[in-house]
Amino acid sequence: MNRTLLILCAFCASVVNSSTANSAEVDVFLFGGQSNMQGIGKIANLPKEVPLVIPNAFYYFDGKFQPIVLGKTRTSKRAGELGPEVGFGLEMATAKRPVYLIKFAASGMPLHHGWNGARWVGGAPAAPRRNFYPGENTADKNKGALYLEMLKKFRGGIAQLKKEGHTPVVRGFAWMQGEQDSKKKESALAYATSLRRLCRRLGEDVGLAGSIPTAFGQVLPHQPAGTRFTHRKEIRAQMVAADAASGHPIAIKNVKMVSTDGFGILPDTVHYNAIGQLRLGREFAKALKIVQAQ
Repeated sequence: MNRTLLILCAFCASVVNSSTANSAEVDVFLFGGQSNMQGIGKIANLPKEVPLVIPNAFYYFDGKFQPIVLGKTRTSKRAGELGPEVGFGLEMATAKRPVYLIKFAASGMPLHHGWNGARWVGGAPAAPRRNFYPGENTADKNKGALYLEMLKKFRGGIAQLKKEGHTPVVRGFAWMQGEQDSKKKESALAYATSLRRLCRRLGEDVGLAGSIPTAFGQVLPHQPAGTRFTHRKEIRAQMVAADAASGHPIAIKNVKMVSTDGFGILPDTVHYNAIGQLRLGREFAKALKIVQAQ
């Protein structure tokens, strides 16, 4: 049986599995962040044991959910590349509990309200700024443009599942972001506060009773970091403290950090390669399982 036929057979089997879940609850996971969430690892560099079709994992693209078929389903902005969704699907999805993934990524973009894209403007939150600032409440007019875009995509995917006859249940959030915030002392030192706000507000905006269960990746594992990441030390310390199990006063309930130390990385020392992305996705899944069990 040739490669094309194998993909077709697996694709059809996945579609059948998806359709049988109609009217039942389905597990939805939201993915957000910068370029390492987008993913620039090369599919061609994945280990041979990674299947062409990620079983029981469905990805929201172009207005519908599709089985994740390597080289066919566009999960990154460029063909032939992948993010953490592949490893996540392999680790989290089962025949009894398929996963439905919705991802939004914006390369080089900040969380802190003081940024407007790659330019630091500081001051109080203000609109319209290109960042992931989620506002203090639903009525806040100063939400960042990227947060609004991300929320629109998440809600669009959830609405599509309802349209298909599913009952979507948001189970968790994977967040890979922070490199941009490390470029300014103020945003680096406020990262745990910014992350707490994001988890709370996203939970509210997708209809959860409280903050969304979250796994996030610690950025910039390579040392020395590029000179533009002036506050690498501070933001990484904030990320460690934000973990619910850190014992730190700023720890965030239902939030777990994934250390990326030792992950496969590209020569630019910032972005994860295919092996690193595969591991990142698996670790996000493991972290969310821990959070859900608490």
